[in-house]
Amino acid sequence: MTNSIFKVCLVAVAICSFSVLFNAASDPPQAIEIQSGNTSFQTITNVPGLEVAGKSSAVSGRVLVSRNDAGLLLQQIEASVPVKSLATGISLRDEHMRKYIFTTSDGQLPDLEFKANEASCVPVATTQEFTCHVSGELSIRGVMKPLSVSLRAKQQGGAPLSFRAAGDALVKLSDYGITPPSQFGVRPANEVRVHLEFNGKESRQVTASTGEAR
Repeated sequence: MTNSIFKVCLVAVAICSFSVLFNAASDPPQAIEIQSGNTSFQTITNVPGLEVAGKSSAVSGRVLVSRNDAGLLLQQIEASVPVKSLATGISLRDEHMRKYIFTTSDGQLPDLEFKANEASCVPVATTQEFTCHVSGELSIRGVMKPLSVSLRAKQQGGAPLSFRAAGDALVKLSDYGITPPSQFGVRPANEVRVHLEFNGKESRQVTASTGEAR
């Protein structure tokens, strides 16, 4: 009888210890929303020395961020950019780009959207700086295709939680069935380099299991 009670107590202690360790290892996720940011793109052309570049400051998005033993865990990653906000500095070229690259067959102009389920970030140099490899999907013309983003993030101060981040990716137009359009004999390359910078700030706390606000 005494031996059985002793075993039950050991099991109870083990369960409690595991629960404490588990809760300590992973903080509740925080919803981080992009407060300000910009994205830029650049590609070479068939004309030596001539490149096409553009940018937008209308970046929006959100992500759930939590800390664990390995660093940071990112979940429910979402970001979008209105196509109409992309500008190259030449209005005629902008119209050409929207028409032949971003407009759907039925005349729609859907936003560029990136989504990823989750990604892990490991600390670099300090516990406030991280590198993340985010594998998700980018939507162009409403068509989703896989895209990997190399992201660098740095936590800014304490509460409310905030980050400054920058990332890079390579987009191939052919993945979306898009043929680089020619204008006045100038044709951009199939591969487009994309760069993203933004500041994110905690909006409200969410539950770990559902992602809903408390």
